[in-house]
Amino acid sequence: MKSIFTLTLLPALATAAALLSPRQAPDVRVLSARAISPGQGSGCPEGSYSVQLDSAANTLTIIFDDYRVTVGPGIDASLRERFCDFEVTFSFPVGCTTGTIHNSPGGLIRLENRFESSFAARYLIEKGEVTREPPELRYNSTTYGAPVGSFKDFKSDHPAGVRVTVNTETQRNVVYRANTRIFLSQPGIQPAENSVYDVQNTDIYIRDVQAC
Repeated sequence: MKSIFTLTLLPALATAAALLSPRQAPDVRVLSARAISPGQGSGCPEGSYSVQLDSAANTLTIIFDDYRVTVGPGIDASLRERFCDFEVTFSFPVGCTTGTIHNSPGGLIRLENRFESSFAARYLIEKGEVTREPPELRYNSTTYGAPVGSFKDFKSDHPAGVRVTVNTETQRNVVYRANTRIFLSQPGIQPAENSVYDVQNTDIYIRDVQAC
Protein backbone atom coordinates (compact mmCIF):
# COMPACT_ATOMS: atom_id res chain seq x y z
CA MET A 1 0.00 0.00 0.00
CA LYS A 2 2.86 2.37 0.77
CA SER A 3 4.33 2.10 -2.73
CA ILE A 4 0.93 2.61 -4.40
CA PHE A 5 0.37 5.80 -2.34
CA THR A 6 3.77 7.15 -3.36
CA LEU A 7 3.12 6.56 -7.05
CA THR A 8 -0.24 8.28 -6.78
CA LEU A 9 1.15 11.28 -4.88
CA LEU A 10 4.07 12.08 -7.18
CA PRO A 11 1.97 13.00 -10.28
CA ALA A 12 -0.24 15.17 -8.08
CA LEU A 13 2.76 17.07 -6.71
CA ALA A 14 4.17 17.56 -10.21
CA THR A 15 0.86 18.98 -11.40
CA ALA A 16 0.66 21.38 -8.45
CA ALA A 17 4.25 22.58 -9.04
CA ALA A 18 3.48 23.24 -12.69
CA LEU A 19 0.57 25.46 -11.70
CA LEU A 20 2.78 27.66 -9.48
CA SER A 21 4.17 30.63 -11.44
CA PRO A 22 7.66 31.87 -10.50
CA ARG A 23 7.76 35.08 -8.46
CA GLN A 24 8.71 37.95 -10.74
CA ALA A 25 11.06 40.73 -9.67
CA PRO A 26 9.35 44.14 -9.31
CA ASP A 27 9.72 46.41 -12.32
CA VAL A 28 11.76 49.49 -11.33
CA ARG A 29 12.56 51.98 -14.09
CA VAL A 30 14.93 54.96 -14.19
CA LEU A 31 13.17 57.99 -15.69
CA SER A 32 15.19 61.25 -15.55
CA ALA A 33 17.95 63.21 -13.84
CA ARG A 34 18.86 66.81 -13.11
CA ALA A 35 21.76 68.57 -11.41
CA ILE A 36 20.97 70.69 -8.34
CA SER A 37 24.35 72.23 -7.49
CA PRO A 38 24.89 75.65 -9.07
CA GLY A 39 27.45 78.14 -7.81
CA GLN A 40 31.17 78.23 -7.05
CA GLY A 41 32.86 74.86 -6.83
CA SER A 42 30.14 72.99 -8.68
CA GLY A 43 31.22 70.61 -11.42
CA CYS A 44 27.74 70.50 -12.94
CA PRO A 45 26.03 73.90 -12.98
CA GLU A 46 23.11 74.40 -15.35
CA GLY A 47 24.20 74.21 -18.99
CA SER A 48 27.33 72.13 -18.29
CA TYR A 49 25.83 68.65 -18.49
CA SER A 50 23.41 66.57 -20.54
CA VAL A 51 21.35 63.45 -19.87
CA GLN A 52 20.83 60.35 -22.02
CA LEU A 53 18.38 57.54 -21.26
CA ASP A 54 18.74 54.02 -22.64
CA SER A 55 15.25 52.72 -21.85
CA ALA A 56 16.03 49.25 -23.21
CA ALA A 57 18.95 48.79 -20.81
CA ASN A 58 17.23 50.83 -18.06
CA THR A 59 20.36 52.98 -17.76
CA LEU A 60 20.60 56.75 -17.47
CA THR A 61 23.87 58.55 -18.30
CA ILE A 62 24.80 62.04 -17.16
CA ILE A 63 27.50 63.58 -19.38
CA PHE A 64 29.62 66.30 -17.72
CA ASP A 65 31.41 69.12 -19.53
CA ASP A 66 33.46 70.36 -16.58
CA TYR A 67 33.44 67.97 -13.64
CA ARG A 68 37.19 67.70 -13.15
CA VAL A 69 39.92 68.53 -10.63
CA THR A 70 43.48 69.57 -11.45
CA VAL A 71 46.73 70.13 -9.55
CA GLY A 72 49.85 71.51 -11.21
CA PRO A 73 52.28 74.41 -11.55
CA GLY A 74 50.43 77.74 -11.55
CA ILE A 75 47.00 76.14 -11.10
CA ASP A 76 44.71 77.67 -8.48
CA ALA A 77 44.47 75.46 -5.38
CA SER A 78 40.67 75.69 -5.42
CA LEU A 79 40.59 73.52 -8.55
CA ARG A 80 41.70 70.44 -6.60
CA GLU A 81 38.20 69.92 -5.17
CA ARG A 82 34.75 70.07 -6.81
CA PHE A 83 31.30 68.71 -6.17
CA CYS A 84 28.15 67.79 -8.08
CA ASP A 85 24.77 67.13 -6.52
CA PHE A 86 22.08 65.57 -8.70
CA GLU A 87 18.66 63.95 -8.44
CA VAL A 88 17.52 60.86 -10.32
CA THR A 89 13.84 59.92 -10.57
CA PHE A 90 12.91 56.23 -10.55
CA SER A 91 9.52 54.57 -10.96
CA PHE A 92 8.93 51.96 -8.24
CA PRO A 93 5.96 49.59 -7.97
CA VAL A 94 3.44 49.79 -5.14
CA GLY A 95 4.73 47.87 -2.13
CA CYS A 96 8.13 47.28 -0.55
CA THR A 97 11.12 46.91 -2.89
CA THR A 98 14.84 46.46 -2.32
CA GLY A 99 17.66 46.82 -4.83
CA THR A 100 21.11 48.22 -5.55
CA ILE A 101 21.44 51.57 -7.32
CA HIS A 102 24.74 51.86 -9.15
CA ASN A 103 26.44 55.23 -9.74
CA SER A 104 29.24 54.38 -12.17
CA PRO A 105 31.59 57.32 -12.89
CA GLY A 106 33.99 57.20 -15.82
CA GLY A 107 36.38 59.46 -17.68
CA LEU A 108 40.08 60.30 -17.88
CA ILE A 109 42.75 60.38 -15.21
CA ARG A 110 46.47 61.12 -14.88
CA LEU A 111 48.27 61.24 -11.53
CA GLU A 112 51.79 62.47 -10.95
CA ASN A 113 54.06 60.27 -8.82
CA ARG A 114 52.60 59.76 -5.30
CA PHE A 115 49.49 61.83 -6.05
CA GLU A 116 46.00 60.46 -5.32
CA SER A 117 42.43 61.28 -6.28
CA SER A 118 39.11 60.25 -4.78
CA PHE A 119 35.38 60.08 -5.46
CA ALA A 120 32.99 60.24 -2.50
CA ALA A 121 29.22 60.46 -2.32
CA ARG A 122 26.32 60.54 0.09
CA TYR A 123 23.05 59.08 -1.17
CA LEU A 124 19.47 59.73 -0.04
CA ILE A 125 16.20 58.27 -1.31
CA GLU A 126 12.56 59.30 -0.85
CA LYS A 127 9.99 56.91 0.63
CA GLY A 128 12.69 54.68 2.01
CA GLU A 129 16.29 54.43 3.09
CA VAL A 130 19.80 53.71 1.87
CA THR A 131 20.62 50.40 3.51
CA ARG A 132 24.24 50.10 2.38
CA GLU A 133 26.59 53.05 1.84
CA PRO A 134 29.57 52.42 -0.48
CA PRO A 135 33.08 53.41 0.61
CA GLU A 136 35.05 56.24 -1.01
CA LEU A 137 36.70 55.40 -4.34
CA ARG A 138 40.47 56.03 -4.37
CA TYR A 139 42.94 56.18 -7.25
CA ASN A 140 46.76 56.37 -7.02
CA SER A 141 49.67 57.10 -9.32
CA THR A 142 50.85 53.49 -9.27
CA THR A 143 47.79 52.48 -11.27
CA TYR A 144 46.91 55.75 -12.95
CA GLY A 145 50.26 57.37 -13.70
CA ALA A 146 50.89 58.25 -17.34
CA PRO A 147 53.38 60.22 -19.46
CA VAL A 148 52.99 64.00 -19.41
CA GLY A 149 50.16 65.08 -21.69
CA SER A 150 48.55 61.65 -21.81
CA PHE A 151 45.72 60.10 -19.80
CA LYS A 152 44.25 56.77 -18.82
CA ASP A 153 40.61 55.77 -19.04
CA PHE A 154 38.80 54.80 -15.86
CA LYS A 155 35.37 53.34 -15.14
CA SER A 156 34.33 52.67 -11.54
CA ASP A 157 31.25 51.58 -9.65
CA HIS A 158 29.75 53.07 -6.50
CA PRO A 159 26.74 50.88 -5.56
CA ALA A 160 24.27 51.75 -2.80
CA GLY A 161 21.67 49.39 -1.38
CA VAL A 162 18.16 50.85 -1.06
CA ARG A 163 14.78 49.91 0.40
CA VAL A 164 11.66 51.76 -0.78
CA THR A 165 8.00 51.51 0.25
CA VAL A 166 5.35 52.96 -2.09
CA ASN A 167 1.79 53.06 -0.73
CA THR A 168 -0.28 54.19 -3.74
CA GLU A 169 -0.08 54.39 -7.53
CA THR A 170 0.26 58.19 -7.37
CA GLN A 171 3.45 57.90 -5.27
CA ARG A 172 5.41 55.61 -7.58
CA ASN A 173 7.92 58.29 -8.71
CA VAL A 174 10.79 58.23 -6.21
CA VAL A 175 13.71 60.72 -6.14
CA TYR A 176 17.21 59.42 -5.46
CA ARG A 177 19.71 62.14 -4.52
CA ALA A 178 23.49 61.91 -4.91
CA ASN A 179 25.80 64.44 -3.24
CA THR A 180 29.13 63.70 -4.92
CA ARG A 181 32.62 65.16 -4.40
CA ILE A 182 35.93 64.67 -6.22
CA PHE A 183 39.33 65.59 -4.81
CA LEU A 184 43.03 65.53 -5.72
CA SER A 185 45.65 65.19 -2.97
CA GLN A 186 49.42 65.62 -3.16
CA PRO A 187 52.18 64.28 -0.89
CA GLY A 188 53.38 67.63 0.50
CA ILE A 189 55.60 68.46 -2.48
CA GLN A 190 55.23 71.04 -5.21
CA PRO A 191 53.94 69.39 -8.39
CA ALA A 192 56.22 69.57 -11.40
CA GLU A 193 53.52 68.23 -13.73
CA ASN A 194 49.73 68.34 -13.96
CA SER A 195 47.56 65.73 -12.29
CA VAL A 196 43.98 65.49 -13.55
CA TYR A 197 40.89 63.56 -12.47
CA ASP A 198 38.15 64.19 -15.03
CA VAL A 199 34.72 62.64 -14.44
CA GLN A 200 33.19 62.85 -17.90
CA ASN A 201 30.07 60.77 -17.30
CA THR A 202 28.25 58.59 -14.84
CA ASP A 203 25.88 55.70 -15.56
CA ILE A 204 22.99 55.19 -13.15
CA TYR A 205 20.99 51.97 -13.02
CA ILE A 206 19.37 49.58 -10.55
CA ARG A 207 20.01 45.85 -10.16
CA ASP A 208 19.14 42.98 -7.74
CA VAL A 209 15.54 44.21 -7.46
CA GLN A 210 13.32 42.15 -5.13
CA ALA A 211 10.03 42.50 -3.29
CA CYS A 212 10.44 42.69 0.48
